[in-house]
Amino acid sequence: MVVVSVCTISNGMKLSSRLIRRVVIAIVFLATFTLLGYGTKQLTTPIATCTDLIMNGEEEGVDCGLTACGKDCEPDLDPPSVKSTKLIKAGKGDYDFVAEIINPNIDFGASEVEYELALFNSGESELLKEAGIFYILPGQTKYLILPALTTEKEVKRIDFKILNARWQKIESLEGMNLIVRRDKYTVLPGGLSSKLEAVIFNDSDFDFNVIDVDILVRNVSGEIIAINRTDIRTLIARTERGFIATWPFPIEGKIAEIEIIPSTNLFENLNFIKRYGSGIEKFQQY
Repeated sequence: MVVVSVCTISNGMKLSSRLIRRVVIAIVFLATFTLLGYGTKQLTTPIATCTDLIMNGEEEGVDCGLTACGKDCEPDLDPPSVKSTKLIKAGKGDYDFVAEIINPNIDFGASEVEYELALFNSGESELLKEAGIFYILPGQTKYLILPALTTEKEVKRIDFKILNARWQKIESLEGMNLIVRRDKYTVLPGGLSSKLEAVIFNDSDFDFNVIDVDILVRNVSGEIIAINRTDIRTLIARTERGFIATWPFPIEGKIAEIEIIPSTNLFENLNFIKRYGSGIEKFQQY
């Protein structure tokens, strides 16, 4: 019995050694395979460039992703929509253009929206092409005003389109309030020009570097019959400043309403200086 037991133990020891060798070989094989596979992946996977308008490497989207590019990818948002456009004849060969644009996204604004406007004559020849950018705030109805467009021939058709938008999240617009006061429209002596005067009150805790002012003049039918735009530089918190917008003609038709729309670019860091404190802050930190 003792001999048999010794033999059994001996055979068991031999089987265990053989199994151990197989396990070690398997581990070495797997490690080698894994390293080769990782190296091959590293060689074949494109490197994230973050600037080539192509999704590559570890980018989570086109030129974005925290790991690859250090910035979040923009969510899938609805583009700004053009509700209406109008070309207003201001004189021979002179036109003013306005587009009503709606941002359907309530938490995201666009720091840059690219647009293109083309004017055509009756023969469908292109008379003028304008391109540029504007900003639009979350949930905002924006009026893009392009005054003083000059052409040699009469415009018969316009083509306005939005090309793309660069979105940015804004947590809240609470506390930002620009109030229009004491507006007055006047035809200047001689009857050849006119002006609009008004005051903007900054009802917020921020000093603003630039306030953009868009002006829409409507008749009794609600139709826009004249437009203008200007700006106010350096508007301190809890103070007011006036502006004057002029037209080189008296506005024709009965004026029923003058809509003055002040706004400021929340995406431009240098545009916000907190009144109580030091340094320049993004509006999102308010």
